[in-house]
Amino acid sequence: MGTVRVIRAPKLQGFGLVSKGISKLHIGTTVFQEMIAISVTTTMRTVKVLVIESVGPNLDAVIGFLKCFPCLERLYVISRQCNEMKNVLKYDPLDPECLELHLKRVALENYFGNMADVDFAKFFVLNAK
Repeated sequence: MGTVRVIRAPKLQGFGLVSKGISKLHIGTTVFQEMIAISVTTTMRTVKVLVIESVGPNLDAVIGFLKCFPCLERLYVISRQCNEMKNVLKYDPLDPECLELHLKRVALENYFGNMADVDFAKFFVLNAK
């Protein structure tokens, strides 16, 4: 497990593979710890593509990344099998903006069709425009 720091990347368009193998991720002043946003104070509007890997569908982690990358157009989620979805945060439909304005494609790799996977996919179907 390691720490990754992105101090400044004004032309960065793609980001990934982000996984739990990165114990701490610093993007400007935004901090993610084990994929969960601890503080989202920096946004990178140039990033259009994000690839993340998680054990089971982790909606909290994904929403944190969507807040950090508000102009994201394509999201690729590689999921490792788990029977429960990690989702303890409440979703505000006005935040993140990429669900309302930018996100065009969500691809789920290793979709097993269990209830957690269905709930994860349903979130995007119901909330993305």
